[in-house]
Amino acid sequence: PAAHPDMRLKAAELVGEAPDRLSAARTLVEFVDTYVEDVPVVGVPNGLDVLRRGRGDCNEHTALYVSLARAARIPARIAAGVVYSDRVPGTSNLGAFYYHAWPEIRLGPDQDWIPVDPTFGQFPADATHVKLVEGDLDRQIEIMAYMGRLGFKVEDGPGTP
Repeated sequence: PAAHPDMRLKAAELVGEAPDRLSAARTLVEFVDTYVEDVPVVGVPNGLDVLRRGRGDCNEHTALYVSLARAARIPARIAAGVVYSDRVPGTSNLGAFYYHAWPEIRLGPDQDWIPVDPTFGQFPADATHVKLVEGDLDRQIEIMAYMGRLGFKVEDGPGTP
């Protein structure tokens, strides 16, 4: 979808005046966060479909962001794993870890990949994102082997009383 004329046009409209990749990448997070209505969707996400419909969950947010970023010549890929959030229904105010997908971008050829999260409007994504795989849906299915078997333990860091 990144090569589709509609995707290229939207990317140019959003980031055509951005002074650098950092600003462009941030603008794309803000756009996708506000543009895509947060609703569960069943199916394989496609960035062009999401651009046209404006609805979806983390997979759709991620598909649209990656398509727009690539159309804007920002290297982007999909990461998936778990994230801690208090947005999970039925978890009270405590929150929980659950499946999540988000994009990663590179601002330069010698720079590390940076996680961003257009579903939560985070640039960069916070430390509660635990990546288990990177790649398209074929790789994300690998996560199912871990679900229900993951455990996390918070430990004090050096110098913590």
